[in-house]
Amino acid sequence: MAFLAVGMTANAETMTANAGDESDSKGGVELGKGADDDDIWTMHFHVGVDVPTGAPDGVDFAPFRSWEIGWTIAQYDYTPNNSKTTFSAGLGFDWRNYTLKGHEKMFVKLDDVVVLGPLAHLAIPTDNTQTLSEKVYLVSQRLDDLSSNIHTVSLSVPLLVRQQFSKKFGISLGAQLNWNYYARIHSSFNNGDDECSLNTKDIGQRPITIDALGMVHFGDLSIYCKYSPMSVLKTDRGPEFKSLAFGIYF
Repeated sequence: MAFLAVGMTANAETMTANAGDESDSKGGVELGKGADDDDIWTMHFHVGVDVPTGAPDGVDFAPFRSWEIGWTIAQYDYTPNNSKTTFSAGLGFDWRNYTLKGHEKMFVKLDDVVVLGPLAHLAIPTDNTQTLSEKVYLVSQRLDDLSSNIHTVSLSVPLLVRQQFSKKFGISLGAQLNWNYYARIHSSFNNGDDECSLNTKDIGQRPITIDALGMVHFGDLSIYCKYSPMSVLKTDRGPEFKSLAFGIYF
């Protein structure tokens, strides 16, 4: 963070909304250039679909209801003179959610462990004279459109090496370091005519993760694929699953 702040300050007088010729373009929003034009500061966004992998039996996710949104606030790109290779380091935020498939089960935190529970885990007041089976039946009858997901927010540091083969085509490979400083379970449902939601924090997310990151660049628009070999939740804190995402980067 200090490295990025110093670089941004040093180049503040050269910052423009969009400067440079087409051959220098690395997509995104150009923030500024260095004194010798070998380095440049850019800002980027990406939007993608999460496809959780490696989940245990019974934990099924809905890929097209699981999303990732990212914002690289500042990225430093260094291209040696007369080279087609660019080295980049950035700082930004990454928001991801992992939504369960179907509308019958939800994530529940019990004794500091995230488990997958049926609708009966929701404590809706009922008459104490009713049996357990009658209460479960009433709960299942009264809840509609259940949606349950885990979502995380991360401070991210992408580190990339980009090889440009032409002005319009290039490939980047690298890694993204994540500090997953916030996570929660979010469940929403209809209870009769009422729209309800439940939020649970401190769910035991893995604080530091590393993603493998690859991109194919077509001019200013890119397609990315990101895979995390590390589980989203800590071991013994819930179902272990990994994150695979792909989408567009610009």
